[in-house]
Amino acid sequence: MVAPKGQTAPAKAGVIPIRSTDDGIHLSNSILWFDSLASGQLSFVSSAEIPNTVKVPQIIATEETLKLLGAQKNAPQTNNALVCQYNRPFSIGRLKMELLPSGGVLGGASLYVETEQGRLLYAPYLQTQKNGTVRQMQLKKAHTLILNAFHPDPNQALPNRKKERDRFIDAIKLALNNGQAPIILCRPTAVAQELTKIMSDEGIAVAVHPSICRVHKVYEACGSPLGKYTPYSPRNAHRNKPVIWPAPTKSGHLRGPLPEGPIFLIEQTSGDTQLSPALKRTVERFYFSHACDGVELREVIAAVAPKELYFTGPYAKRYVEEMKTLCPKVRPLFQNDQPTLF
Repeated sequence: MVAPKGQTAPAKAGVIPIRSTDDGIHLSNSILWFDSLASGQLSFVSSAEIPNTVKVPQIIATEETLKLLGAQKNAPQTNNALVCQYNRPFSIGRLKMELLPSGGVLGGASLYVETEQGRLLYAPYLQTQKNGTVRQMQLKKAHTLILNAFHPDPNQALPNRKKERDRFIDAIKLALNNGQAPIILCRPTAVAQELTKIMSDEGIAVAVHPSICRVHKVYEACGSPLGKYTPYSPRNAHRNKPVIWPAPTKSGHLRGPLPEGPIFLIEQTSGDTQLSPALKRTVERFYFSHACDGVELREVIAAVAPKELYFTGPYAKRYVEEMKTLCPKVRPLFQNDQPTLF
């Protein structure tokens, strides 16, 4: 049976009714939304890496996520936040919930929900590999698993993270030995902190963009020391220090003119191939993603052992096609209020 557009088909035994919209995912017949910015009454915010300010009346998030949103001047427009810790179960109505560390960014979480129809794990951004700045990812077995198809090719593994770290450090040291201070363009949360710690552990002092410095301070206040770094100022030359700078937006916008020096571009996925004219000084490209690639997601699926597997994100349809044999039901979650479970 197909539900009319904008509605969810009646729940069957063992089926958890959810729908995907342009503004997050809704657990039907409940007040709970997942990563909604403006829809509904209650939204779980999975991490501080959200594009805009959250405007729903009430949110569920970790304390670290709220602090990071404030540091990024993107604090939710509500004083009614349900601040939760990892591994501390709580209930709202008939829903029993628990936040699990997702492993990619400080405060980032997956949401485990026990409903009358079964157990659901919403895990949009998982990182299986340790990075030394946040708690390692945790999983729970669930009937329904929702993942994000973030990387274009579900069969392609990103470069080995340890080898990429070693290659990155070697390139930094070579540039410094040649009298050059690289400009490192990367995500201002998660990746910038990981790279700061990597370089600091090697005895390399770092300068960071002021917006990244604010995020660094939250990490350290929450018990995640990053080592030696200073805020970058154009009045004070970085004096042979690598500079970490926010990566350009999708439109190519950069936060202010870049300092002088060769550009080291930190990419999230193998699909990041186009360089804007502003990045013509790029001499090195590295991969440090905050999210699992398709190969790692297969390990996640095996650990959770779901009966229903759903993919959201830009490559959902491709992931469904490639992973349709991994559990009894594998389907995409489309946006625009298309029917999802029936």
